[in-house]
Amino acid sequence: MTSYAKTAPNKIASALLSWATAAHNSSTGRRIITASAQRTRRFWAAHGDPSVTCRIAGQELVMPLSHDLPLILSAYPNYSQNLLRLVAMTAAARQELTIVDIGANVGDTAVLMRGAVTAPILCVEGDGLFLDLLRRNVGHLRDVQVEEAYVATTADETGRTHTVRRQAGTAALIPSPSGSVPARPFRSLPDILSSHARFSSPGLVKIDTDGADPRIIVANRELLARARPVVFFEFAPLWAAKAGDDNPYRALTALAEAGYQGALVYANTGELLLGTRVTEPHLWKDLGRFTRTHGQVCYYDVAAFHADDAELFEQASAAERKFFDDMAVKGGLRN
Repeated sequence: MTSYAKTAPNKIASALLSWATAAHNSSTGRRIITASAQRTRRFWAAHGDPSVTCRIAGQELVMPLSHDLPLILSAYPNYSQNLLRLVAMTAAARQELTIVDIGANVGDTAVLMRGAVTAPILCVEGDGLFLDLLRRNVGHLRDVQVEEAYVATTADETGRTHTVRRQAGTAALIPSPSGSVPARPFRSLPDILSSHARFSSPGLVKIDTDGADPRIIVANRELLARARPVVFFEFAPLWAAKAGDDNPYRALTALAEAGYQGALVYANTGELLLGTRVTEPHLWKDLGRFTRTHGQVCYYDVAAFHADDAELFEQASAAERKFFDDMAVKGGLRN
């Protein structure tokens, strides 16, 4: 596995990435150059994968050339912006907000959130490759801590073996008889938080593990019932199945048992789809059915709110609908 802890970013690869993420609405000549740069990027990423720099939220982040985040942000300007708006609203509602980022990857979400709020952030990441970059990218940020661990679920704690699947800047643990327990330890979320006392009752928990999100929620329903954070997670039934979970809908049941009521559902590109309740089984089944039809690229971001945050849920729902209504008007769409 390549280590990026001290490797200097490749300037030529970084320039290539800039061309590969050029504006889509440009001249024909520029689009041809951009397409050529994207093909070259894919080839180079498959044969060496040097580190590059990418400017995000005014910060220079280091990541592998193979990481798709710069291309995603270029193609989908709403990507991750929903989380930033929700973090800001949660911070306004909770004076002592702390944030736990499970599956922190290279630190891009922490950097984005730090641009929106000053709340302390705990980044939890188990993949060694991303840990190198995470520490490098958030090391200068105030009130950001890093925990080297995978968040355990019941299945993980029984010694199940895994292989690590990395693809386009993401990593997932896949159960495998021929695999091995990863070098980084599995730790339960309560155990992790006990090592970082200021995060014992987080106000917002973001989960992005490419498949383990539902199991993490189910394993931590008691913690969620006690701390009542806003929970921002991926609802991706196909990814969950690959990670060994054939019933990701248990996450919604666990949230309901922990006292959660309202939920905002977004397309994975950041656009609001609907507001609903976590206790709407037919709706979640329908959303899951849609992902099975459209394959691995289709999943949802979900923000779940505890019953005690009913007012915050209503405020967030109204603000998000207004945000996208205004965007539609600016884009020339009318009712």
